Amino acid sequence: MSKIKNLFGLILYKIAPIKKNRYLFTSFNGHYSDNTKAISEKLHLISNNAEIIWLVERKYMKDLPSYVKGVDINSLKGFWCRGTATAQIDNVYGFCANYLTSDSKKAKRKARLLTFLQSKKKQSIYTTMHGTPLKRIGRDQVGNIVYDLYTKNTSLLVGDEFSAKIFKGVTFGKMPISVVGSPRNDLLFDKSNNYKEKLGLPSDKKIILYAPTFRNDGKDVEGKNVKRSGIDQLNAMDFDLLFNTLKEKFGGEWVMVLRFHYHVANLVDWDRLNNKYPGKFINGNFFDDMALYLAACDLLVSDSSSCMFDYLNTKRPCFIFFPDLDNYQNNERGFYLDIETLPFDVAKDFSTFIKNVKGFDNSKYQEKIIQFKERIGDKNDGKASDRIVKIILTK
Repeated sequence: MSKIKNLFGLILYKIAPIKKNRYLFTSFNGHYSDNTKAISEKLHLISNNAEIIWLVERKYMKDLPSYVKGVDINSLKGFWCRGTATAQIDNVYGFCANYLTSDSKKAKRKARLLTFLQSKKKQSIYTTMHGTPLKRIGRDQVGNIVYDLYTKNTSLLVGDEFSAKIFKGVTFGKMPISVVGSPRNDLLFDKSNNYKEKLGLPSDKKIILYAPTFRNDGKDVEGKNVKRSGIDQLNAMDFDLLFNTLKEKFGGEWVMVLRFHYHVANLVDWDRLNNKYPGKFINGNFFDDMALYLAACDLLVSDSSSCMFDYLNTKRPCFIFFPDLDNYQNNERGFYLDIETLPFDVAKDFSTFIKNVKGFDNSKYQEKIIQFKERIGDKNDGKASDRIVKIILTK
């Protein structure tokens, strides 16, 4: 979107009259997923009067339920709808923060103008963020120089006490924070649904979900770090050994769902994988909502994604495979927690990863889960959506 169009859109947002009982949702700047999806679904069940609008990219319009009004997030109409909402609910703080990387008077004037244009009296803004932060963010990230200006009427809704502490620091203590659990995790407590069937996954197979984090500290392919965001890790794996090890350790026949950043998924050699291992690999980017894949899989492998903390609620095995751990920790993002103190076994190479799978002790793992959830003050219990909807409707 051009700067002129964006400025005009913000003016539309500012002058649009607020409409009672209209609630506007966004996720990852145009998706239909994550915490806000769970809140939207619960709001629909609880409130008969709620008008629900989602700003999404056009390709996700097909995913919206019939009770939702979908609007192109890149359109001027989207700005107008934002302005008319009683409340906005997002999973990042893009609607409510402007970032300064300079102390110049010009930069400060621009940020103050944008902050003014993005706030309205009598409109509430809620941001759930999108997970427990293991990786450093915002002003805490390695190499970042960030000054933040936040709009009024914005509240943070987070899943645990640890996250509340981090976000309080990142936002300079300017936003009220409620620790209520993460709505996207509610379905991980629901044992009544067959999520494998919902995603079209084979119900007679066990599922290993591989979900690496996207790297952004340099360039390797098409201007993006796609190789170290999953491609290099795949090339380091002996899949015959992996599938046999999983079968010996946990039983059953296994298939792997690959969930990548979209830049990475488009460059995976799916033909090679499917020709050599027919029926063993599934594209985990076909459905937008990661929470569904977490609910469906029997084992998770990641590196520094917050999905690991979500997955704890299933009490199923999770492993960290992180070949570039030292570089990521020291040069790219850095961590808030010592990764070795997490409940998951850590491997920097494939042989250690296989060793960790073979030596997995479920009893000790369950104890570690309980201790970690207590350590971070976790509030997930399957009812986060109910609590948040009550907060939104009450205010």
